[in-house]
Amino acid sequence: MRKRGATSLLLATGLGGGALLAAFAASCSFPSSDARTLQTALPDESTFAPVAELLSVRCGSIDCHGSVFRNLRVYGSTGLRYLASDRPLSPLCNTCEEDRQTYLSVVGLQPEAMSEVAMGADPSILTMVGRARGTEAHKGGQVWSEGDDSDVCLTSWLEGKVDSADCKSGVNAALSPADPSDDPLLACFSAGCAAR
Repeated sequence: MRKRGATSLLLATGLGGGALLAAFAASCSFPSSDARTLQTALPDESTFAPVAELLSVRCGSIDCHGSVFRNLRVYGSTGLRYLASDRPLSPLCNTCEEDRQTYLSVVGLQPEAMSEVAMGADPSILTMVGRARGTEAHKGGQVWSEGDDSDVCLTSWLEGKVDSADCKSGVNAALSPADPSDDPLLACFSAGCAAR
């Protein structure tokens, strides 16, 4: 035989649990399809190839952003290939599709902030810029310094006036041979992406 107090406790617990469940379900609502963020402005994809080459060399190794498991994915000849049939450095230069996939990854990382930068805001509002400069936490540490060739390559593209010479210098600085000017990857700047 149940005691009256136990029944009241079970009823109160059941009602309280139901109310808690209802509150939890209401807090998990999704925005309507017309409330989604639209990127109103984007940096120019047609001038992205030198930036993609820089990102491929500086950030695209398999243990960094050359991995499908990263939110910023960098495709290119020195790491993650877009086609399973391609191998590192074969073909030597990034393919056009790899440049496009890297572009989509870059502009999709922080869509609202990217639109603001494309409309004239300071590029330093982007996490990508802060992490590369070492002003925000980054597992890979500081990749470059504010104002150096690699930084100018990325930020000049974000501002709508890419400086290809700085992109090439940034790649040159990242290459390890004693005389990096002989590195065949530098030929990719004049060759452009490899069409497939």
